[in-house]
Order: sequence, then C-alpha cells, then structure tokens
Amino acid sequence: MKMLSIKYRITIFSLLTILGLGTFVPVLAFAAPLANNGKDWQYVNGNSWGWNYSPQTQINKDNVNNLEVKWLFPLGSKSLAPAGMQAIQGFSEGTTTPPVVRDGTVYVLSNWGRMYAVDANTGKQKWTHDYVIDMEDLRKKLPLAMGGIIHDHGFRYWEGGDALMAYGLACDFYGVNAKTGEKKFWVKDLCLDVPGNIGLYRPSLANSAVIGTYEKGRQFIVVFPSRIHDNVAQVAPRDSRHVTMGISMDAPNQVLWRVYSSPPQDQPVKDWAITECSSGYFRDIPCTEALAANRAGLEWDFAFPNQAIGWYGGVTANWGQPVVDEDTGLMYTQTGNQGPYSNMTLAPGPRLFGSTIMAIDLIAGKRVWWLQPFPHDPYDYDCNWSGLLTENPTLGKVYMYGCKEGRYFAIDAATGKPKLTVDVRKDQLARGQISTDPSKLVYEPDPRSYYDMREWNWISYPAKKVGEPGKFCTLPCEVYPFWHNGVFGTDRALDPVTQTYIQYEVAMQVTIQQEHSYNPGESNYKAGSLFTTKPSPIANATLVARDVATGKVKWTWYYDYSSQRSAPVVTGGMVFAGFTDATMRFFDKDSGKMLREMILGAPIVVQTTIGQGSDGNSKIFVIMGTQRVMQPYYGLAPANEVPGTLVALGLSETTAQVKTTTVTTTSATTLTSTSATTVTTTAPAQTITTSGAETIGPITYAAIGVAVIAIIAAAVLVMRKK
Repeated sequence: MKMLSIKYRITIFSLLTILGLGTFVPVLAFAAPLANNGKDWQYVNGNSWGWNYSPQTQINKDNVNNLEVKWLFPLGSKSLAPAGMQAIQGFSEGTTTPPVVRDGTVYVLSNWGRMYAVDANTGKQKWTHDYVIDMEDLRKKLPLAMGGIIHDHGFRYWEGGDALMAYGLACDFYGVNAKTGEKKFWVKDLCLDVPGNIGLYRPSLANSAVIGTYEKGRQFIVVFPSRIHDNVAQVAPRDSRHVTMGISMDAPNQVLWRVYSSPPQDQPVKDWAITECSSGYFRDIPCTEALAANRAGLEWDFAFPNQAIGWYGGVTANWGQPVVDEDTGLMYTQTGNQGPYSNMTLAPGPRLFGSTIMAIDLIAGKRVWWLQPFPHDPYDYDCNWSGLLTENPTLGKVYMYGCKEGRYFAIDAATGKPKLTVDVRKDQLARGQISTDPSKLVYEPDPRSYYDMREWNWISYPAKKVGEPGKFCTLPCEVYPFWHNGVFGTDRALDPVTQTYIQYEVAMQVTIQQEHSYNPGESNYKAGSLFTTKPSPIANATLVARDVATGKVKWTWYYDYSSQRSAPVVTGGMVFAGFTDATMRFFDKDSGKMLREMILGAPIVVQTTIGQGSDGNSKIFVIMGTQRVMQPYYGLAPANEVPGTLVALGLSETTAQVKTTTVTTTSATTLTSTSATTVTTTAPAQTITTSGAETIGPITYAAIGVAVIAIIAAAVLVMRKK
C-alpha cells in the first residue's frame, strides 16, 4: 500500500486558480441550533449542535472552480511567547484549532496561548492577545503537575459576552473581547477543593476542547479531567478526578453543580457503576441486563473490594465540542480513555464513565443517560472528537456519535436508547480498506461476564511474556483499529437538508510487541510504559456519506495516502476538506463527485471553516503547514516544527490587466511580483497586507504574489510517491 512522502520544492503555480465571478444568494435559516448562519463560524463545529455546516450559498458547487487565494497570514513561532510562558515546557508550534469567524473577523488561537484577530477582507492583523501565567506560583496553591504535550483542541466565540473563550493551563478559562483583544473575564482555580479529589491535575489546553454555554440557564460548562496516560509513571504521585462543572455567568467563580466521571479517590465506593445503571447502556446492552447477570463484575469499579480507586486510575479529556440543546437544557458530551491502558490489573471493572457518551441535565446538574461502547477497555478506544445533534423525521431528535473502535450510534436524545447502531468496520473490509476480518483483531469484553470485567486484564492475558499463549491475543499480535485516532479520524458533518451524515472512516492497524507491568523491579517493567507497539503500514481513509435514519451508504471517496485529521464541512451543495497531501478537495454533497482539487503547498491537518468578511464576501479559512504531533502514526513524515499559515480562499472577481502586485509584511521586507516573478525571502511575518494596481478587486490580483508567499510561509510541497 502506498504511503505519503514529503518532499520539498518551490513553485509559484500551486496556488493559482481560475478567475470568475460569484453571486450572493440569501442564506437558509435553521432555528434550532444557535449560530447557524451563513456569515459566521462561532463554534469549533460551526453551530451549537455541532454540524460542521454553513447555510451560505455564495461559494457553491457551480463556482468552486473560481476559488483563489485572497491572502495569507503567517502565524508566529512559539519563540515569541512571553517570558513567563517560555519557562513552561511542552508547547507545540502552530495551531490545532479551527479558525473562528465572527462579524468579518477571523480568530486563531496558537498552541502556546497567543490569540490572533485578522480582518477577513484583507488578512490584516487587528490585535493579538497573550495568555500568561506564572506556573510555579500557581503550583504552590493548586493541585497541578507539569508534563505532557501542550496543544489546543478548540476555542469559540460567545455571542452573549462578545468574547472569544478558551481554556488556560491552570484549571481556568478566560474570555477575550472580540473587538479589542483585551481580557474580558478570567475564571480561575476551578480544580481547587474538588470533592473526592486528592490527586494532581495536569495543565494542558488539550485536556478539554471547548467551553460550553447554556444561555437560558446562564451557565458556562467546563471540564477538568484526569490525565492522559498509557504510562503509569506519568500520573505519579496520583491521578486526578474527572469533573464537569456548571459555572454561573453572573457570578463567574460560583460553581452551580458538579458531575463526576470517575470515582472519589478518598473513600471506597462499592456501587459506583451501579448507582446510575438504570439510565445506561454498554453498547446496545442495557446496564440493567448486565447487572442482573453480573453484579459482582460491576461492583468496586476501578478498584478492589473495600478499597478506593488507586493512584493510577482515572478518566481523561472530553475532546470535542459540548453540544447544548437550549430547548431541553441537556448537554451532550463524551469522555476520553479509561486509565490506565493497556494493563488494567489494578483498575478492573467496566471503568465508568471513561470512554462514555452521555447527556447531562444542566438545570438539575446530573447525568441523565450514558452509553459506554467499550467497557473494560485496554486499547484506548476513547470517545475523541465531537458528536452532533439533529432532528430526523424518522428517528426524532438524536445525538450521533461513535468512538474509536468503529461503531457509531444514533441515540435518542432524551432517553439515551440507541435507535441505530452502525459498525463501519464491516464496510471497510468490504471496500478493501483492510484485508483481515476486524472481529479477529480485537476482543470486545462482555459486561455480563465476570471474567471479562475483572479477570481479563491485559490484551494478551494471561500471558506473562512474549510468545506465551493469550486467550485472545498471543504477542506479538495485530490489533485493529489503531487507537491513535481510531476509525473516526475527525469530527463529522451533517447535511440537515438531506439528513446525510458525513465522516471519515479511517483504516489504521498496529502491532502490539510487548506488554509491561506497573511495578519497578519486575522483569517486564519499562519505566512505567504499559505496552510497546509498532504502527502498521496500513494508513488510509474513506470519506463516507450515510443516511442518518438508516446508516446506508450514499457515496464514498477513497484516500490511499494517510489517515485524515481535517474534518469535512458541508456548504453550498458541497462537502470540502483539507488533506494531508496539501490539497483542498471539493465534492458534490449528493453524489460525491469530485468538483475541484486545489493544491496549497503544505499538509492540512486542522479543520477548515467558512465565513464572511465585512464586505459580505464568503471565504474559506485554512490552516496549512502547522506542526502536528504524532504525524508518522497518520502516515505522514515526521512533524515539522513550523508555525503554519492562515490562508483565505475566496471567489475571483472581474479582472483587469495587472502589471505589479506588492505584498508588504510586518517584518519590513517588500516582495514585488511582476510577470517575471521576482521573489525576496524574509523571516516569517505576522501580517500580510495586499494591494493591487489598476484593479476592480485589488486582492484578486495579488494571486501570484500570494502564491509565492504561501511557499515561503509553508516551505514545503507534499508530493505523492510514484
């Protein structure tokens, strides 16, 4: 199978597009989700129901060939972070958050805490805001532990406060005035005195993706999880307790309620997995059915009888956007992995509520239903990314989501009962994405079995070393899917008009070479790491459109070069996304027909968005060339430590002959483009502004100059291996 190869070359033609003229068509209006309009992109996934959809029709399938680059905005390096932040280790370069659009301004948040406001018309910087803390001072008063890779999974615009909201690094979140860039509010110390917690929280912007809001209830919703780990040494001296909180908008340090997703650490709890059993499911098995068959297997979850949860156990991050239904007051979310993995010897049981989809009543402050697709999970098949809420004529109001193992659900939004379950791995085998029956490459524990819940405690159990026979896996053994992104490699999209669910169905396999113990001194101990793995050369993805009500496939498009990270977006009769081979691709949303391939010159691994400038013209906003952790696992070359570039794509305008275009950067270097194309290189700039001579649309005629700057900013062109 072919793999992606990254090569470097200079070209000025990779960003040129066909000139044309687009027309504005009034947008549709959907009343249910907030911020579902054609001019803004306020949430990570567009609107409050997480659709990755825009009702704009200005850029559409009939004029997509007239898209061109309008401007570029190179992002600054983490070396520009304030001195206090430089002392914090682990920051990633660039950004991993989709651009936010509001009232003609594009906002980007870097992984090291700088927020940018950029004019959507011109690409000119309006302001920057730096998040700054003194971590050493904060560690003296808060239960914090340093360590880990620091990168961000998302931020958002909050209309009620006209502010951009993001998590900080110290059990805090803050709002930045959208117009001025000044800090508007800062809510701090939220992990101080969490009931039942005696562990340390680890500061990471990635630990919880986005702050939720419930406008009718005047609440912010925030999450502070346990720490991410397949290495028990990383959570010493003790992991933290996962907690979701409702915070008053009117008294921002007032906690209105707390909902916990891991047991208290300061006392034994026999019935942790039983107390809420009547409202939950393991896959499509009612918890009450499992309880009737296997009560002893569900008791003392995460722990041994009469003992509290150990120092190594916990539930990690809520990765995606919390979806809030203002009409019902319910919030839908999902948790990260059950920790630790892969060895569960000291944390047996189903391990609720890790890797769990759930609904929380924001008025009562209680979990009303839950669904755990993979109880007692040693593989890290957590529930990454976001789900979405939709009103379907057949199913009613459902929350749609699938975790890493490859099975997605349409869940009754009120009751939590799965109305539709679709195992996409069978389709992957039929399509040729994988060559081995996936049911033979993973074992799914049965919650009705005591052995499965409390005795089968590592992947090759009961083997003690490589080569000894395991009941379901003898090392080294192949496992599918690989958990680094799982089968559903990105957020999903919804076409609300045709009720079509659009997602990547990713194929990545892994070889487990060894499994290790917790304890120093044992023969297979490896510095706390619980297993050693090797990625498989299998790394491909299929973009799939499915009927919401039935799960039946409407169309597919196969990508043979790597896994995908940039989520699809639905708008203007199209589905579009950025790809790891440096290409934007546009498809007919109804047929899957390829409409356009547009090479931008560097990998695109962050979700693209769409919105309007103050002039009313729609643009697509792309982050390209940014650093991305673990790129080899996605079939890419090792990550480049480059900040990346924000690119605006828009429709071309009526043209006139242009002779010279000048692009001025804040680094005080001028680049002049003529018909012969002369290029002067410089250090990365913070702002690019463009101007044209004798033009009707001055930005349009900067296309050649902009193409050159794109190459300078990104520095690479990804080429497929022939």
